[in-house]
Amino acid sequence: MENLSQLEALCERLYNSQDSVERAHAESTLKCFSLDTDYISQCQYILDNASTPYALMLASSSLLKQVTEHSLPLQLRSMSLSFDAQLTYCLMLVFGLSLC
Repeated sequence: MENLSQLEALCERLYNSQDSVERAHAESTLKCFSLDTDYISQCQYILDNASTPYALMLASSSLLKQVTEHSLPLQLRSMSLSFDAQLTYCLMLVFGLSLC
């Protein structure tokens, strides 16, 4: 992936595309974020810089999966609540929900 805007577009296709081939391609391309611990810093970058709820949802859910499935340092585990909160916020944005 060359830049954040390409990643954001791919995330939107992952969550919104009606074309199963396009969606499968997006899923295949993005699965590395939730499977490979080398992508943790990129997930953090996405959380800090992305502007779309789909990219934020990908990064936060990937980090949450990484933290819960791997034996990661306590510092990363303590960040999981923050990721969970961001994931909840992203889901609310995607589905148009409010806190009220």
